[in-house]
Amino acid sequence: MTRKGSEIGVIGAGSWGTAFARYLAGVKHLPVTMWAREPEVVESINERHENTLYLPDVALPENLRATASLEEAVRGAQILVIGVPSKFCPSLYPLVNSHLNGDCRCLISLTKGLDEAGTDLLSRLMAKSFPSLGPSRIAVLSGPSFARELAKDHPTAVVIASAEEATAVDLQHSFSSSVLRIYHSTDVVGVELGGALKNIIAIAAGVVSGMGFGYNTLASMITRGNIEILRLGLKLGACEETFLGLSGIGDLMLTCFGPLSRNRTFGERIGKGESMEAILKGSVSVVEGLTTVKTALKLSEKWGVEMPITKQIHGVLYEGQDLKVALKELMGRSLKKEWNVR
Repeated sequence: MTRKGSEIGVIGAGSWGTAFARYLAGVKHLPVTMWAREPEVVESINERHENTLYLPDVALPENLRATASLEEAVRGAQILVIGVPSKFCPSLYPLVNSHLNGDCRCLISLTKGLDEAGTDLLSRLMAKSFPSLGPSRIAVLSGPSFARELAKDHPTAVVIASAEEATAVDLQHSFSSSVLRIYHSTDVVGVELGGALKNIIAIAAGVVSGMGFGYNTLASMITRGNIEILRLGLKLGACEETFLGLSGIGDLMLTCFGPLSRNRTFGERIGKGESMEAILKGSVSVVEGLTTVKTALKLSEKWGVEMPITKQIHGVLYEGQDLKVALKELMGRSLKKEWNVR
């Protein structure tokens, strides 16, 4: 049975999806229906007004309700927000589209990842998966935004991008507040790539910190990582200035330095000698960089883009590369001009 009249549908009840849904319901006072796969999450949100699994100790407003029915969350929603891990997106998009009707005026992606198959960016996959909307009614939102901090109403700035500028401007004005300041852009590729690829560099930043190296090493790793992101972005048609903004250097700094970063924390534990399997065994949240590094390496090889940090992190995680050898190979590469992004 579907529920009519829900203005916002949020697909995905992880920490970021929940924090954004809480913002829309609690700060913007919009009725929100959120879809969750786990029955215990649905019960926790509806009965205790708290997502005890993914965002514990954060009170959720009563006009935010959860459902295990994807159809119920989608039908009747004027705006759909998708905030699930990237590995689930290719299979989820067609299911969401099957429940779509004429009420939906646009779709927003919160996912900071890439298509695991390595064949497309998620924004392009969305445009194909939702033909009734098309690129002009699809937007991506990214920027330096820890879920728990937004859930505590810490002032936050992000950027929303759509191929149709009017769509981005409309969403910017609809969702901005004294808590969340939103900038708009038409560089969908740049905003999407910045949000996704910074997770790889955050793992690298965590690794060198876990190995016991200081801020010299960390700053060098982050700066050169940003060059890798920029190289691939330019090859795929992004605008250079996007990577100097909120979804670029802003999100990169937050994820590489912030203690709430899952990707940095994961990398730090790898740097201290723990195995990937042991780390993931005790985690309920997804470390997006683990999937993204695979896709980024495929894209770099496809487009002939040099991404040495990405290659070494992939080697450490999936090819048995020794950490010290990986760092030695990075430091021993042929000497180059600094600003070699093209």
